[in-house]
Amino acid sequence: MTPTEYRDLLSALDLTQAGAARLLGVSGDEARRWASAAKRGRNIPKPAERFLRFLAAAKIHPEDVHKLLDN
Repeated sequence: MTPTEYRDLLSALDLTQAGAARLLGVSGDEARRWASAAKRGRNIPKPAERFLRFLAAAKIHPEDVHKLLDN
C-alpha cells in the first residue's frame, strides 16, 4: 500500500492518522510515518493494511470497532 492509498483509505473511513494509530494500537508517529513512507522507506504492516481494507469493504466505521473492543 502506498502512502497515498493509505491516506485515501483513512479518508474513506473518516479516520485521522491519530485515529488510525489508536485503532491499530500504534503510536501517532508510526501512523504518520506510514502516510509519508515514500520519504522514509517505511510501509504500513500488511495486517494493518488488510484490517483497514476490510473495514472499508465491509462498511464498518472505526468507531464501531472501538465501541466493541472497549467494552
